[in-house]
Parts: sequence; C-alpha cells; structure tokens
Amino acid sequence: MTAIVRALSSRLTWSLLLGYLVVFGPAAVVLLHRLHEATITVLSLEERYAIHAMRIDTYQLLAWGVGFYLLGRLFPIRRPNAFDIAGAIIVCLVGCFSSAAGLAALSLFLFMTGPRDVRRLAAATVFAALFTQQAIVPIIYDLLIQKMTQLDVVLVGTVVELTIPGATWQSDIISMPSGHAIQVVAGCCSFTNVSLAFLSWVALTKFERPEWHPLDLVVLVAAAGSQILLNTIRIYLMAMSPDMYLYWHMGPGSQIFAAIASAAVVLISAFGARWVSLRATNRPLTVSPA
Repeated sequence: MTAIVRALSSRLTWSLLLGYLVVFGPAAVVLLHRLHEATITVLSLEERYAIHAMRIDTYQLLAWGVGFYLLGRLFPIRRPNAFDIAGAIIVCLVGCFSSAAGLAALSLFLFMTGPRDVRRLAAATVFAALFTQQAIVPIIYDLLIQKMTQLDVVLVGTVVELTIPGATWQSDIISMPSGHAIQVVAGCCSFTNVSLAFLSWVALTKFERPEWHPLDLVVLVAAAGSQILLNTIRIYLMAMSPDMYLYWHMGPGSQIFAAIASAAVVLISAFGARWVSLRATNRPLTVSPA
C-alpha cells in the first residue's frame, strides 16, 4: 500500500492536480446544481408529470455523460495558465447560482480555451446543446407552441380523414363517427420529443467523433421524423375510442410510447452516427455475429 501511495504521489503533481480541477471542476459544479434543481422539480410534480420530467432529465444525463467522457479525452492535460484558472472559477461561481447560466458559461469557457482543439470543441458543443434544451427550448415552446400543436392536428386529422370514413377534424378537435372526439392540446405536441431528439443526436454524434459531417443532418432528420411519426400514431390511437384514449393518454400506453420513442431516438442517433463515420471512410457497415 505504501508503494502505491508513493507511486501515485510521484506522478500526481500540484500542476497536474490543478489541471484536473480546471478541466472537471466547473462541469462537476454545474452538474451538481442541475441535479439539485431536477430533484426539487420532480418532487413537486404529480406522478404522471414527474415521470415525463424524469424522462427529459434522463436525456440530459446522457448528454452529461458524453460531456464528461469528452473532457476525459483531453489527456494529457496541459498546464493551466491564469486565464484557464480564472475562467474555471467564474464558471463554478455562475454554476452555483444557475445551472442553465453555468452551462452557457462552461460551453463558452471550453470554446475560448481551445479554439483549435477538436476535443474541447466537441465537449463545448454537447454542453451548448444541454443549455439549448434547458434554457432556449422552453422559450421557443412558449412562443410557438400553438402553431406547432396545430401542425400536429393537421397531420393527424388528415390521416384520420383518409383512413376512417366519416371522421373529421376542425381547429384542434378530431371527431370519430361514433361521437368520440379529442382535443389536441399543447401537451400532445411533438416539439418536446423533437427537441430531445436534437439533444440525443448532438451527444451521440460527438461521442462517435469530434468532427461534424454533412450526412449528420440526415440522421437528425431521421431522429426528429421518428418522434413526429410516433406521436402521430399515438394521437391517432387516442382518437379511436374513449378506452383507447385512456390507455394511451394516462394508462400503460403512455409509458409504452415513452419507451419506444426514447429507444428510437437513441438507436437512430447512435447507429446513424456510426453509419456516417463509415460512409466518410468508405467502409461498409457490418454487424459482428453473436
């Protein structure tokens, strides 16, 4: 044991320890504050809404994991200068008061301290996507939710009219020939799922490689499209009958939808990022036998 301690002490210099703190300290402070905020939010909500909030937090934890993974790839850690130390302290102070502002500061800090380091830029991109999901998406949601919800109504209503004789839709109401009708409200909008798809796409693409490729946009469209398609199917099923509405809106169907939607966006983002990497190197996509 004494030999191990001596070996570690000979390698872990004050300069190296300071480098570790500058790299991981700001992100750790912001994450701890974010976990505190998320816990308070979940505990204050009803069960159904708490589960939805936890799903969003799960996507954010995925991105946080990728962010720390990318920070870990910055080794060997360079000797921090005064600017690095001052920037890390500022990010920590900002992160203690607001996780959203801390994410913005952390992303900016990484961009400024390594403009030519693709690994730092990749980590900064992931933290910027987290900031967008946490701070910008709610603003867009409040401003445009009515119009975006109407797009979902038009999509589902058109499919209903084409596939069910006698079914109609008007404004935000979809009606069945049996007399059953549903109102598509903001909570049913696919925008939230699309924004989560964006976060997953950024995180898993940066996990695959630090550089962007034009084909990455194809993967983003596929991931976002899967969320719109699945949400359309869910609203369609809710419009079928009162029993189907209860099942897919408040019953087990809502959890099934959440699981399938989450799996779809993660799989599309992960395999899509790998596919783009292989296309960029002109290598075929192969699956190893079990």
